[in-house]
Amino acid sequence: YAYRATHFLADTQIYSNVRRVSTVLQPRHTLKYYYWIVDPRDVTGIVPKGTDGQRPANEEIIAIRSFMLLFVKQLIMIGKGVKDDELQSILNYLTTVHEDENLHDVLQMLMSLMCDHPSTLVPAFDVKCGVRTVFKLLASRSQLIRLQALKLLGFFLSRSTHKRKYDVMNPNNLYTLLIEKLLQKEETLSLATYNVLYEILTENVGQPVLFEKHPEPEPHYRLENPMILKVVASLVRQSKPCHALEEVKKLFLSDMTLLCNNNRENRRTVLQMSVWQEWLISLAYIHPKNA
Repeated sequence: YAYRATHFLADTQIYSNVRRVSTVLQPRHTLKYYYWIVDPRDVTGIVPKGTDGQRPANEEIIAIRSFMLLFVKQLIMIGKGVKDDELQSILNYLTTVHEDENLHDVLQMLMSLMCDHPSTLVPAFDVKCGVRTVFKLLASRSQLIRLQALKLLGFFLSRSTHKRKYDVMNPNNLYTLLIEKLLQKEETLSLATYNVLYEILTENVGQPVLFEKHPEPEPHYRLENPMILKVVASLVRQSKPCHALEEVKKLFLSDMTLLCNNNRENRRTVLQMSVWQEWLISLAYIHPKNA
């Protein structure tokens, strides 16, 4: 597997004889039925194979999976981008597998592909309704999976045209659904979740997940997805009060102040939003505990 991931595709003659789509589909099947990390019988509900003999240790399986996914990524990147059936197989895996441990590395690979190959990934992701997979992953018990799913949505939105963003998110009120999904798994808006929402808001999405306060916004940052302002405001209002929430709230207000002070277009964007006074002023309430 290490050879396949590092040297196999370097041979031009070998690559020219590889059947792209089937070669990408087969590792998905192998990961699902043979090289699983957590037994998929109870949650996913499939019967795994290769259980009649001794299985490799989990560390070895994780390494094998990483080599297989690296091979698939290189196969896609050497060509002219992802094909629709290849992306469909990845989305099918992420949709039908429910063990977080069996999902993480495949989701990471798709994020990386979306970041490196947006010209082909974004249209294919749209055609194959990849946003449905994102919202399925937002129901995961793992915070890391949920954050990576949010980042995948962020990569898609940041590399989409305004029309594509509108056609995907607005007709089905997906911003409202986003609020509901995030509140299902978190009683309080966490700093890590806010950081990803901030990245989507300004379309400065990075692959690393930040669990600490993000850097202050640059003067040129714009409110590229202003509906995220309403999402954050609603999450703050509906979250369970605590000290961590107050820190996130202060950070959000600070970010909004800097973004609007530094850029006239940002101020215009906020003022053009419907009932912006309602959700913004609602964040100004305080609840004193003493006289």
